[in-house]
Amino acid sequence: MRPMLRLTCALLAAAACARGNAPPAALSPEDVAAIKSAQQKYDQMFLAGDWAGVAAVHTPDAIRMPPNAPDVRGRTAIEAEVAAFGKPAAGTTTITEVDGRGNLAYELVNFSLTLPAKGAAKPVVITGRGLVILRKQPDGSWLGDRVIWNSDQPVPK
Repeated sequence: MRPMLRLTCALLAAAACARGNAPPAALSPEDVAAIKSAQQKYDQMFLAGDWAGVAAVHTPDAIRMPPNAPDVRGRTAIEAEVAAFGKPAAGTTTITEVDGRGNLAYELVNFSLTLPAKGAAKPVVITGRGLVILRKQPDGSWLGDRVIWNSDQPVPK
């Protein structure tokens, strides 16, 4: 009887461990659509100069990692950072990849922005790519949590 009890306990423990190590579910088509919608919302608010709206599509403790600058932490700092760009004259974002598991996802993007140039006659066009890590919220929406991007242009001399 004792060997059978040990075997049963071992099988139950193995089954519990196996369940505990199962990976989270892949993103659903609804999740992918919600992530793409969040990016569109960000783009619309950025182009409109709605800096509070841009900050609101980030988690409260989001971190943005701009090129050649220190991290920008939290919605208040994000709002000030994007406002410093000035209202863009034009911009496009193309999502090239979306993937994730459970409540965590990422998207890769390519972008082009036409920004006013302080003290210059012509606006500046910036092209580049970025990585956005998103977290699913209890209401099913997705917010940017960690954001990093790079410019395709060389660093100014």
